Amino acid sequence: MPIVTLTTDLGYRDPYLAIVKACLLQKVSNVQIIDLSCDIKDNNISDAAFILRNSISFFPENSIHLVGVKFILGFKAMNNNHSVDNSRYLLTRYKDQYVICPDNGLITLLDQEFNETVYQLYYNNPAQHNFFIKDVFVDAAAQISEGKALKDIGMETEDYYKAYQFSSFSTPENLKGKSIYIDDFGNIITNITKDVFYKTLGDRKFSIVLPGARINKISETYDDVKVGDALAMFNGFGYLEIALNGKSAYKMLYPRDVGRSFDFNLIVEFND
Repeated sequence: MPIVTLTTDLGYRDPYLAIVKACLLQKVSNVQIIDLSCDIKDNNISDAAFILRNSISFFPENSIHLVGVKFILGFKAMNNNHSVDNSRYLLTRYKDQYVICPDNGLITLLDQEFNETVYQLYYNNPAQHNFFIKDVFVDAAAQISEGKALKDIGMETEDYYKAYQFSSFSTPENLKGKSIYIDDFGNIITNITKDVFYKTLGDRKFSIVLPGARINKISETYDDVKVGDALAMFNGFGYLEIALNGKSAYKMLYPRDVGRSFDFNLIVEFND
């Protein structure tokens, strides 16, 4: 039974998501459809990459992941003389599974060391671009499920957009990171990993300085502090997370006049 996951910005109020699923049911025999997240906001490619990157290891071999999130129209980014092209769609095999996405940098956001073969999908009618998840991605998923070779579904290409996220970095006095994802509870997930944190910390003490709060320990659960108090913990994905017990860290810590587009930078200070 083929598994197809959906990561999109289609939402649940309009009929678009249901139409995509109906087409999958018609074209992919015995398909099992799983929503990873279909409420991606503001064309946020980083959010889509975070969700897929931290979910893919839980899926069996040959699962097919459709990621239908584009850059905002009119956005121009350039990398190695290649700009984002919202009319090109890519297919690759990654960790023994398949990823289909626009040419938006997502595949390198999944893995900075990404070096798998990438194919540009064939499609005949420019009108298919208007609802590409239904008219291009579903067809590609159907062909994969039928066992068709990737070289027959698309044309091999090395000319695709490569995007890379800012990585955490350290100095002798501190470790610096930033928010990479905010979940629906308002927890702020940073790009500081557990391994990097403890390797940099060594046998020193630390202090995480936040607006109106200072955190000097790593909690195991949200209930380690009083309701409304700030805490730091390593989540199930291994990232340092800033949270408020019972409340939204995002609402408390992000400037209200800037909102989610603001880069939340985090500094961990070390003390001997």
